[in-house]
Amino acid sequence: MKHKDAHEAKPFDPIDYPALRDFLPAYLHEDFAAEYGSAADAVKGFLADASGDEILQVKEEWSAFRSALRNRPLQEIQAALTKLGSAWLPENLDQLKEWDQLFSKAEA
Repeated sequence: MKHKDAHEAKPFDPIDYPALRDFLPAYLHEDFAAEYGSAADAVKGFLADASGDEILQVKEEWSAFRSALRNRPLQEIQAALTKLGSAWLPENLDQLKEWDQLFSKAEA
């Protein structure tokens, strides 16, 4: 069936997150731990490097991503992050909440 998406509601589609698809592989690549020390520090690096518009776009998409996957199992969130190009996989929901805090405090 060619109209699969018309019959199946998808909570997540990577196409809807162009800023996250740029940000995640650039900062959360396979060597992010060696380069930044932690995923949170990679986010901080992005926030220090990015323009106001880039920060705003990533903040908005991160919020939408979190809303789309609210109450979903961690494994599903990890799979979605992988589809967005992230080499980082959160070990628990607290790590995601740490990102929520970093982005909510970030000024564009």
